[in-house]
Amino acid sequence: MSVEEVSAYLALDQGTVARMAEERQIPAVKVEEEWVFSRKSLQKWQQLRRRRGQ
Repeated sequence: MSVEEVSAYLALDQGTVARMAEERQIPAVKVEEEWVFSRKSLQKWQQLRRRRGQ
C-alpha cells in the first residue's frame, strides 16, 4: 500500500502517515524513496494498539 492508500485506510493525513513511518511508529519499508506498507502488518499493528488501549 502507498502513503495515500494508508492515509485513506486509517483516516489520517498523508503527512502524518509519512512521519509515523519515518519515526518507526507504524510498520513500513522504504523502497526507492517511497514508503510501502503491508495491509496485513497494518492490521496487526491496529490490533496491538487496541489491546494496549491506544
